[in-house]
Amino acid sequence: MSEEEMNKLIQDEDGEWITVPLDDDERAEILAEREAYDNDISPVRHRRNALLIESDWTQMADSPLTDEKKAEWATYRQELRDFPSTATKQSEFGDWPTQPE
Repeated sequence: MSEEEMNKLIQDEDGEWITVPLDDDERAEILAEREAYDNDISPVRHRRNALLIESDWTQMADSPLTDEKKAEWATYRQELRDFPSTATKQSEFGDWPTQPE
């Protein structure tokens, strides 16, 4: 946590806002929440699923794409399917696969 994140604003007896350090329990709670969020890769899967749905049309028999372009899209879609297995935490994921033009 940064120095700024280890503080909180409270009002003193005079109604003035002051910055005070978080206590150990507050720090531990924030760190636990952040770790739980980082361990939840469901947002990555949701985005991946949305990108797959948006590109379904590229693999249809009546798609206007050439066979070469369909193959590019098929590769991209496989990279999307594989993407969630590249990390176990949100902070560990690299760049998303690049969509064909």
